[in-house]
Amino acid sequence: MKKLSLRSGLLATTTICGAALSTMAGGALVATVATMLPAVAQAQDYTSGALLGTVTDSGGAPVAGATVTLTSSAQGQSRTLTTNASGQFSAIGLLPGEYTYTVSANGYDDATGTATIVISQEVRYDIALNSTGATQTVVVKGKRVRQDFTKTTTGLTVDLDTLVSQQPIARNLNAVTLLAPTVTRGQTGNGGFEKSSSFGGGSVAENAYYIDGLNITNPDTYVGGNQVPFDFYKTIEVKTGGYAAEFGRATGGVVNATTKSGTNEFMFAIHGNYAPKDLGADQLDTYSYTGKFDKTQENSLSVEMGGPLIKDHLFAYGLYQMNDNVRETGNFRTGAFTRLKNQDPFLGAKLDAYFTPTQRLSLTYFDTSREEIGDVYDFDGETVGNQTDRTVETLGGESYVLNYNGQLTDWFTISAAYGDTKDADNFLPGNLTDYNVASYYGTDGIYTGGSETISSAQPSLSVSVDNVERKFYRFDGDMRFELAGRHHVRFGYDHEENTMEKISTLVGTQPVSYSYETNPDSSVYGTAGAPAVGSTDPNSVLHVIYEFLGGNVSAENSAWYIQDSWDITPTFNVQVGVRNDDFTQNNLSGQRYLNLTGNIGPRLGFSWTPDTDGNWKVYGSYGSNFIPPAMNLGYRGKDLYFEALFAQPAGGWDIDPSTGLPTSVGAPVVDIPTGFSAPCPDTPASASINSAPGLSSYVVGTAACNVHGNGSQEGATSKTSIGLQATEEDEIILGTTYRFNDMWTFGLSYINRDLKRISEDSDFQTAIIDYLDANGLDSSIYTDGTISNSYYVWNVGDHDVTINLKQPLAGETETRTITLTADQLGHYHDPKRNYQALVFDWKRAFDGKWGLQGSYTWSRSYGNYEGTVKSEVGNSQQDDAGATIAFDSPGFEDYATGLLPNDRTHTLKVWGSYAFTPNFMIGANVLVQSPAHFSCLGYHPTDPYAGSYGPYSHYCGGVGAVQGKGLKSDWTKNLDLSFRYTVPEKYAIGGNLVLRADIFNVFDNHQILQRRLTYETTGVGVVSSNYGKTTYYNTPRYVRLGFDLSY
Repeated sequence: MKKLSLRSGLLATTTICGAALSTMAGGALVATVATMLPAVAQAQDYTSGALLGTVTDSGGAPVAGATVTLTSSAQGQSRTLTTNASGQFSAIGLLPGEYTYTVSANGYDDATGTATIVISQEVRYDIALNSTGATQTVVVKGKRVRQDFTKTTTGLTVDLDTLVSQQPIARNLNAVTLLAPTVTRGQTGNGGFEKSSSFGGGSVAENAYYIDGLNITNPDTYVGGNQVPFDFYKTIEVKTGGYAAEFGRATGGVVNATTKSGTNEFMFAIHGNYAPKDLGADQLDTYSYTGKFDKTQENSLSVEMGGPLIKDHLFAYGLYQMNDNVRETGNFRTGAFTRLKNQDPFLGAKLDAYFTPTQRLSLTYFDTSREEIGDVYDFDGETVGNQTDRTVETLGGESYVLNYNGQLTDWFTISAAYGDTKDADNFLPGNLTDYNVASYYGTDGIYTGGSETISSAQPSLSVSVDNVERKFYRFDGDMRFELAGRHHVRFGYDHEENTMEKISTLVGTQPVSYSYETNPDSSVYGTAGAPAVGSTDPNSVLHVIYEFLGGNVSAENSAWYIQDSWDITPTFNVQVGVRNDDFTQNNLSGQRYLNLTGNIGPRLGFSWTPDTDGNWKVYGSYGSNFIPPAMNLGYRGKDLYFEALFAQPAGGWDIDPSTGLPTSVGAPVVDIPTGFSAPCPDTPASASINSAPGLSSYVVGTAACNVHGNGSQEGATSKTSIGLQATEEDEIILGTTYRFNDMWTFGLSYINRDLKRISEDSDFQTAIIDYLDANGLDSSIYTDGTISNSYYVWNVGDHDVTINLKQPLAGETETRTITLTADQLGHYHDPKRNYQALVFDWKRAFDGKWGLQGSYTWSRSYGNYEGTVKSEVGNSQQDDAGATIAFDSPGFEDYATGLLPNDRTHTLKVWGSYAFTPNFMIGANVLVQSPAHFSCLGYHPTDPYAGSYGPYSHYCGGVGAVQGKGLKSDWTKNLDLSFRYTVPEKYAIGGNLVLRADIFNVFDNHQILQRRLTYETTGVGVVSSNYGKTTYYNTPRYVRLGFDLSY
C-alpha cells in the first residue's frame, strides 16, 4: 500500500471574521493524490472543537465504509471512525491541539495528514482518494480553514504561545481582545475602564469572560473579570459578534479562553518577565499629578510542569507564578504619594482523564487571591515625605470547573460542566478608628491629608467589602443527522447562582465623616476652608454624613438554547437558533425584586460559497442579545445614609488641632434649598451617631436631616416598574472573505448594532408628587423628607409607567399601585445607541519567514446612552451598572444625544513578524486611532433636580452642549516592537531557551487620553480654571525583558 503524506502545521494564530486562513505546507512529489478541501466550520462547546469530513473517490463519488483513524499528538488518544453512505465522518468533543489522521478504504491508497483543532470550532475536510496503483505525480499542499463559530461569528482566536513568540503584547487578557476589529479600549479614568474593552460601541460592562467554560465575569458591575496570568492560557477566542445561541449574557462581546493541559511528554518550563520602573520613560505632568513620579513595575517568574500520570489516559499540568508588581503616583493637589505593591503568587492546575477515546473528564483549578498594599506619603509635588497611611486591598479568590465530554453514538454527544468561582475587592485603610475630616476650598473638596486641609489622623474616607461567588452547572447535547441536507443540532441548558457580600461605610469608630463648609444658602455649597479655632463666622457650618450601605444579595441566571446548523447544499448553510434567558435577583432581605424572564432572542445566519474551490465566502447573521442586571442594583436597597448640618456652638468652634474634630456643635441648620428638613433617622446602638465626637446633641426625629435612606429595606415590589424587561440589543452582520492564495486572505464586513430597550433607574419623586396632588391624595411623605427619593428601575422611554409606591401614604395601610403618564414624568427620551462599522481585514499567514495581519475599521457610535456604566460623570466614571445618572432626571437627557464616549471613527491595527534568521525574529504591533469625543459638562440652568447633582449636565455657562461636541483626546499613534532570539541548543542549558525584549510605545508619544470635562465649579457661569486640562496621558515608553526556558 502506498501512503500519501499531507502536512498542515500550526502556523497561523488568528482568525478574523470567519475568514478561511491557510497555512503553507511543504510540497511533495507523490505517486498518489488525496486532495484536502476544507469546508466551513460548525461550533463546539466552550472547551473543545471537532473534525468533520467527506471521503470521495477521484470522480467525486462518496466512499462508504472508509476507515478514518484520528490520533491526538499530545494525549495519544485515538478514535476510529467509519464513513456513512454519503462518505461522511465526524469526530467531536476534541481538545484543541494537533491531530494526525489516516484514511483507508478497500481499493484505494491510504491518505495521512495532520489537522489542528481549535476551541469552539469545527474543521471540515473533503478527502479525495485515488484508486490503488495510480501513478500520477503532482505537488500536494495541505490547506486548513480556521472558521469562527458556525461561519457567522466575527473575531479572532489566538494560541498564546505562538502569539508571545512572534508579537509584542502586554501580558493581560485585555491586550489580546484589543487585537480584534471593532474592539476599543475603555476610556481612561478613575473607574479603571481602560483595563477593559468596548465591543461594537457598547460600554465596558457588557461583555462575558470564560475560562474552560467557567464564567469569570464580575457579577457586581460586569466590568471585567477574575485575572489569570498569561502563561496559564492555551488559547483565547474573542467573539465580537454573530455568536450563536450557546453564548449569551452579553450585549458587547464574549472572551472565551482555555487553559493548558498535560500531554504524553513530560515538560518543564520557566518564564521570566522583567519590566522595572527604571527602564520606563517619564510621564508628563497633569494638573493633578507630577509625571516623573508616575511609575509602574511588573516582574514575574512562572514555573510550569506537565505530563502523563497514566500514559494515554491521565494527564496533569500546573503553573506557579511569583509576582513583584509596583504602581506609584504622586498627586500634588491632594498632597499624597501612593505606592501600591502586589507580591502574592498565583497557582493553577489541571487534570485531564480519558476513560475511553470518546469519554473525557477535566478539572481546572486556579487561585488569584492576592493583597495590594498601599503606602501613602506626604507629597508636595517634588518631594516624598513621611508615611501617613497604609491601605490593604484584598483581591481575587479560588475557582474551579469540572468538564465532561462524551460521545455516546456516532450521531449523539453530550457535555456537562459544574464550577465555582470567587472574587473579591475589599479595601481597608490602615487606620479604622479615626474619623475623616475635610475642608472645602476653591472649587474642589480635599479630604484630610491634603495640603490645604486641617491636620487629622485619618487620610482615608471609606471602607468597602465586595466578595462575590458564582456557582454554575450546564448540560449540552449535539445531534447529527441527514434530512434534506446535513444537520447539526446543538441544544443545552445552564444555570448559575450568584451571591455577593457588598458593604460600603465611612471609616471611623462610627460610620461618620465631617467637613467644614460655608453656610449652604444655595443649592451648592462648600467654597471656604476650615474655620479657625474659636471662629464665630456666622456662615461657618459643620457638614456631617452618616453612611452604611449594603449587605448580602443573590441572583440566579439561567438559559436554554437550541440551534440547527443546516447544510442545505454543499455550498450553502443556514443557522437557525433561539435562546431564552431568565434573570432574577433578591434584595438584601432575601426578597425577589427582579424577575426578568422570557428573554427570547433569535440567532440566525447563513454562509454561501459561490465558487467551487471554496475560496470565496459570503455570510450574514442576525441576533438579539440580552444582558443580566448587575448585582450592584440590589446592594442599594437598605441604606442607612443621611446628612446633617450644624451651626457653630456658642462661643465659636472648639476644634481638636490634632484631628480636626469638634468637641461640640450648635443647632441644626434646616430648611435650605438642598433639603435638611426630613426627620433624622435612628442609628443602631453599636454604631450610634451620638457616640461620634461632638455629636452627642444629635436628636432622632428632628426635622433637620437630608435622608437618602433610613435603614429600612425598600419593598421588593417597589424597586422596579411593573412589567420590567431586560436590556436588549439587536445585531446584523453582512460580510465576505476571499482567500487569494495559500498565504493571503482578505475580508470585508458591515456591522449594525441597535439598542432596542434598556433597564435603568430614574427618580420619580417629582412625578409621584404631581400625580398625588392631581388626584387629591396626600403627598406629605414625599414633601416632608420622609421619602427623599423614589428611584425605580424601568424600561426608560417616552411612555407611561406603572409602579408600586415605596410605602403607604399618610393615613393608609397599603401601598398604592399608580400609573405615571409621560407628561408627569417629563417626557423622557427613548434610549438610543446605534453602532455601525465597516471592517476591512487581511492576513498573510506566517510561513516561517514572515507574517502580517491587520484591520481597518470605520465606525460610528451615536445616541444618548453609553451603556450600563458611564465614562463621563463630571470628572469621574460610574460603574453602578444599570443605575447610572444618565436617566435620573429628564434634565440629564437635554443635549445628551451625540457621539458616545466609545466612538472612534478610524482605527488601524497592524501586527506581524519577520524572521531574519532561524534564531532571530522581530515583531511589531501598530495602532492608529482617531480621537475620542468628549462632552462639556456643567450645571443645569432650569432643572433644579439635575442641578443639585453638580456639574454633570450637558450645559456649559447655561448654554446647551451637545454630547460629544466638546473637547477631544489626541489621535493614538503607537508602535510596539519585539525581539526574539532562540539560543543555539549547545548554549541553552540542555533545553530550549528563548530570550525576549519588548519595547512599548517606541517613540514615547505622549497622547492625551482624557481631559477635565467640568466647565463649572459651584454653579451656572462659575467657570473652572481647570476645564479642558489633561487628566491622563497614554503610557510612556517602557521596556520588558524576558526569557522562556523549556525542557
